[in-house]
Amino acid sequence: MRNSESKTLKFADLFSGIGGFRLGLERNGMECVFSADIDTHACEMYKENYGDDSFHDITAMTDEEISNIPDFDILTGGFPCQSFSISGRKKGFMDETRGTLFFEILRFLSIKRPRAFILENVKNLVHHDGGRTFTVMVDSLNRLGYTINHKVLNSKDFGVPQNRERIVIVGSNEGKFFDFNKLEMNPVHSMLEFLDNEGDFEYLDPSEYTLLPPDKVKRQSSDLIFVGYRNKKIRVKGVRPNTEYLSRVHKMPNRIYSAQGVNPTISSQESSGRYFILLPNGKVRKLTINECYRFMGFPDDFKKVGQLSKLYNRIGNSVCVPMIESVGKVVKDMLFNEVDESDPTVFLEKIYKLAGSQKGNDAYNGLTEENRNFVDTIVSKEKMLKGLYTVLITSLTYKCLYPEQDVRLHQASLKGGYSGRSFDTKYVTPFLKKNRFSGAMKESGWLTRSLEQPEPFDMNFPGKISNKNAKFAFLSILNNIEMEYEKPENYLLAIFAKSIERKAKEEVVLIRPVQKESSLKIDDIMHLLKLHFGYKNYTETQRGNSILPVIAFYSIYESLIKEMARYKGKKLTPRKSHYSSDKNSGETGDIVIRDKNNNIYEVVEIKSDKLVDVLMVNDAYNKFKSLGSVQRYYILSTVTPDEKVARELSKRCDEIFRESGTQIICNGLMKTLNYYLRLLDSTDEFINNYIKNVESDPELNAEHKISWNIVYNEYMKKYRDKHNITKPGN
Repeated sequence: MRNSESKTLKFADLFSGIGGFRLGLERNGMECVFSADIDTHACEMYKENYGDDSFHDITAMTDEEISNIPDFDILTGGFPCQSFSISGRKKGFMDETRGTLFFEILRFLSIKRPRAFILENVKNLVHHDGGRTFTVMVDSLNRLGYTINHKVLNSKDFGVPQNRERIVIVGSNEGKFFDFNKLEMNPVHSMLEFLDNEGDFEYLDPSEYTLLPPDKVKRQSSDLIFVGYRNKKIRVKGVRPNTEYLSRVHKMPNRIYSAQGVNPTISSQESSGRYFILLPNGKVRKLTINECYRFMGFPDDFKKVGQLSKLYNRIGNSVCVPMIESVGKVVKDMLFNEVDESDPTVFLEKIYKLAGSQKGNDAYNGLTEENRNFVDTIVSKEKMLKGLYTVLITSLTYKCLYPEQDVRLHQASLKGGYSGRSFDTKYVTPFLKKNRFSGAMKESGWLTRSLEQPEPFDMNFPGKISNKNAKFAFLSILNNIEMEYEKPENYLLAIFAKSIERKAKEEVVLIRPVQKESSLKIDDIMHLLKLHFGYKNYTETQRGNSILPVIAFYSIYESLIKEMARYKGKKLTPRKSHYSSDKNSGETGDIVIRDKNNNIYEVVEIKSDKLVDVLMVNDAYNKFKSLGSVQRYYILSTVTPDEKVARELSKRCDEIFRESGTQIICNGLMKTLNYYLRLLDSTDEFINNYIKNVESDPELNAEHKISWNIVYNEYMKKYRDKHNITKPGN
């Protein structure tokens, strides 16, 4: 504990705006030692209210300048949400976030090492950029040694009448876990007591709006009560009859809400402050600027300077003051309290923090080779067998905290058993989800039917776990801690260390089988590619599988461009996003060859698991018929058409050739791949190209890269065993 509570906690206020964070924390007796923002109007208001000059561009500050800022206990910031570059993957998360404002937060944390931080952002941050943004953030903060927790909070639960959901992220570098359940709540369900009773109000004339019939008005779960809309100009073209009014309703400035409910989110984009409410007297008016500030928890004597439009912008960009006040109170208590290491969440956070240090690797290296293999197997299947992973983490954690319990007895109905599912649901799964483990379940690992059986997790457990090696590793680890008395903490550290390593290592090093010229025969290559294309343990959605054939053909064309006279003077266009339409990507197919004048010369379109038909051929024709330069257009599919469809395709392709002079060639994907490989002078170059492109493709995840290593090792083992040789091709 840090001596006594008489010590005044100090904080730095990044992206300070008009001081919402400052007000909330100062109400807890804390002191601001540094503020920073670059919006001149926000800084003007900040100085007017607090007397401090907050104009600082933190992106221009040197590390030395940051170091010279007075020390502080807490860093705060409501930072903008930005995507992170993939260019820095090999250099780690700090490099990956470089150029974003979140990177500046990491810089401040790494240089000043405050005891805690409080960050705020839009609630959809966790889904931004497909969830990747938030994962990078969490991992970056963890790697700086911070134990973090996050939750979406709503302003209406903290004493103001505004339905404003924001994610709050709190971290501690002392291993202390922020408990959102300790926040003091003060739910509000109505605007009425927050409204001005007198003033210069902007009322709407009844002819300017339409109210819903009373039987159509309902209070939503958010406490919003939508009652009508303004009669603004509506869009009618392309709109179904009797739905025209929806174009009004869908625009926030046109909506009218009852003052007996709460107000929707005050937005920084609404510079005119068009928030209209229906009063109990039946009149409709606009919220005043003072009411908007009051709805965010700012005091009535808060000084507002500048143009009205800018004042609306400032309040929309601010944070809910009483919400921050409540969070600040719990942070203050957290920093002055001892860590209760018997608490399961605190224990997990401690192990997770240790796992990211050398102790995690030491624990892994301290295991026997067999037990390290068990750990590797579990972590390699973390994403595919989430239930198994979660149940194992639950079992190991429970054993660490309650060593007298035989955790193989995972159900309370078993004699001497305990409720593993309850422990997981309350502690383990929330911890895994919060720290963005790829093995995190939605609710509980025990929801996996193969695991939730009233049978002990001994070596005879009958559950039909899909991967036999993973099942054996899972049961063996539990058997070892119960029968061989091995330390469960060592396993937990080792598993977390490998999961962290696996998550951080975005770039997987692929096996390069080429040791000498022609070390792989074409049949070997074809078989490996077929296994890689069809590998079934990537993710639940199998996303990315269809990219691999495209990469294979692109890799072949990289060689063909250099080797074949047909392509002399031609160039291979860099691949566009596989998930963008041709219209959006600006290309006519997956692979495009251009001539010296940059005209499209040849195109390859890959159709995985799709039957090529005449409509598809016509679509292709429409893409290139106006170009006049396309010589060949390949449509390659993994699905073979029947004789009737084949005849139709041939007939239509002949017609297009006579009309345009372009050959459309419909063929089997694997058949064409095999043919192209036989054209190459060196298949070794193709293999190296393929591995290079798989490694660098941003739309593939680690599973696609790991799977290459798996299929290569498995296939080569079978090959060597069959032919009783050391290396294939000899």
